[in-house]
Amino acid sequence: MDYKGTGPCPDRVFLPLAIVFACVTLLTPVPAWAQFYVRQPDVEKGVSEVEEHGAAYAGPGDDEELRQSHEVEFKNGLTDRAELIIEGFFEQPIGESLQFVEFEIGGQYELIKPQGDGFAFAFRTLYEAVKDAPDEILFGPLAKYAVGRNSTTLNTFFVGQVGDDPTIDSLEFQYNWQFRHELGHRVALGVEAFGEIEDLAHSGSFNDQLHRAGPVIYLDFGEEEEGSPAEKHESQESEHEQKSEAPELQMAAGVLFGLSDAASDVTFKLDAELEF
Repeated sequence: MDYKGTGPCPDRVFLPLAIVFACVTLLTPVPAWAQFYVRQPDVEKGVSEVEEHGAAYAGPGDDEELRQSHEVEFKNGLTDRAELIIEGFFEQPIGESLQFVEFEIGGQYELIKPQGDGFAFAFRTLYEAVKDAPDEILFGPLAKYAVGRNSTTLNTFFVGQVGDDPTIDSLEFQYNWQFRHELGHRVALGVEAFGEIEDLAHSGSFNDQLHRAGPVIYLDFGEEEEGSPAEKHESQESEHEQKSEAPELQMAAGVLFGLSDAASDVTFKLDAELEF
């Protein structure tokens, strides 16, 4: 039956969703890769993404005793600057089964949108419903600077607990950093670093905090765009209107080495992003 509505064809929306969630279901019973990822400030109207970020851990740290963790994320560009975000988080502690631990919903707003290369800046806010713990609010800026084939991106997020409990007064700090160099349209190499301080008021020593860093390779299976960065930016709206039925897949894989005693010795990461 032909679809004659004015919006996107349902098959183009639900088929990619079904494929990604089926892959996640198949991956979760066994150790998988990668959930540490650097969020980008870019927002595109009418573009939806389903992402899976997983991690497998080796060499438990003092404060991190996990086998694997996964974050499944859905994003939709509501306008040229505003984006809806829905996330679910799963983890498997050592000696236990994989379990759902957190649901997140919120949005991102891009305050500075460059015409091609340059500086991009956005702000993200998420409400986090945590299993067997007080709910939380995550908020903070995302910044990116790109020149030619090189780019660097930094996320700085704060997490505060929600509730009237007077004992709840801690503020958590998280950072995600990426340097990326494009070898070509299909392949890029980079370095990423991630850190977490559970309580800024009582941060302790560096070894009491979670810090890790390592090399990452990025693969892009989408169609190559022609022209300069500015020309690509100007043609985005017409490209989305005439978007191919085939979804675009991007992946990243890397090895992150623990820099503190609290973190696992090695974390293997794998990201998969399906855009449609």
